[in-house]
Amino acid sequence: MRYHWHGGHGGGWGWVLPGITMLLFALLLVGLLVLLWRVLARGGGRGGGPPAPHWGSAPPSGAEQLLAERLARGEIEVDEYRTRLAALREGARPPGRPGE
Repeated sequence: MRYHWHGGHGGGWGWVLPGITMLLFALLLVGLLVLLWRVLARGGGRGGGPPAPHWGSAPPSGAEQLLAERLARGEIEVDEYRTRLAALREGARPPGRPGE
């Protein structure tokens, strides 16, 4: 004698709803992992300094790194940092005193 769930009704479609639910759960989990990775890669969205470079962009040059360090130490103001950074990226010499 064979036993069937629900009196033999359902016609073999009893796996569809659990399968779809498992697929949606897996997609949700992957989406949450990608979101978490992006937030952590961005530094948690904390401000206070120059923006972090994006993936695929060129690393900062030695001059840009020195400029960022001077800003971090408080030797220059944000406006001066932005002006000098723009000048560095344009290839021109930033305005400044002759001894720098």
